[in-house]
Amino acid sequence: MELLVLSIVVFFIVRLIPGDPAAGFFSANTQPTPEQLEELRTKLGLNLPWYQQYFQWIGGVASGDFGASITTPFPVGSQIAARLPYSVELALLASVFAMVFGVLLGFVSGTHPDGWQDGLSRSVAFVFLSVPSFIVAVALLLLNSRGPKLKLIGATPFLADPLANLGQMLLPALVLALGLGAYISRYTRSSLVEDASRPYVRTLRSVGTSPKAISWFSLRNAMIPVSTVMAVELASLVGGTVVIEQVFSIPGMGTYLINAIKQHDYPAIQGSIFVIGAVYVVLNLVVDLLYPVIDPRVRVAQ
Repeated sequence: MELLVLSIVVFFIVRLIPGDPAAGFFSANTQPTPEQLEELRTKLGLNLPWYQQYFQWIGGVASGDFGASITTPFPVGSQIAARLPYSVELALLASVFAMVFGVLLGFVSGTHPDGWQDGLSRSVAFVFLSVPSFIVAVALLLLNSRGPKLKLIGATPFLADPLANLGQMLLPALVLALGLGAYISRYTRSSLVEDASRPYVRTLRSVGTSPKAISWFSLRNAMIPVSTVMAVELASLVGGTVVIEQVFSIPGMGTYLINAIKQHDYPAIQGSIFVIGAVYVVLNLVVDLLYPVIDPRVRVAQ
């Protein structure tokens, strides 16, 4: 049901983009005649009633055919298949970095509430939450241009050269992870502070359990809600890589979508947004199914 609603929303939003998609088929130096434009609209089905266009498109999507790109000789499906792995890899790397950074920062903050460690950790999190990731990305590229001049633009296919691929994807993933890591740190801190007032913690203290051991017990319990948040945010990251991909010239879904919007390539725009949205919906469904496994209390409640 969610995917059906998503397909309808995507179909109509794309048609609100100003400009004639048929004109995008011609080069900037070519002025098409009205007859050429009308012939192309007929060929692409753009002159059909909207409901016929929708059912024609969604029928193709159901069979794995996202249509033919208006501006390139390649099918939209093959372009998505080539670019989606870059976005997924970037999102996965960013999730790992965000989880490590966020949990460590939140652990320091949550185990020293109202102390100087707490204040410093919360200040760091506030800065990373406030500064947009693309500003950090541009600043790092400027520093690199004046310093080591590492190859930070573009991305080598992972199967072609795994080491080169990881070397080029690490910095974009780190930049993308900063804001999410700061958010996770705040969530981790609040979970630890809340857990510290629970009866089992008082019992552990009364029997002489060391503060370090209690902290690790609390962290294990705090990881249950944090893991759920991380799983949901992973779905958002797949669609949130658009700006970072543009800055670092990574040939992922974000770059493909932006180029398609500039060229009014309806099939490419529809296919890109639908796939990104479908990934989000599917990952959220997986989280819902796995939540009872992650948190045993849900099974008890059910």
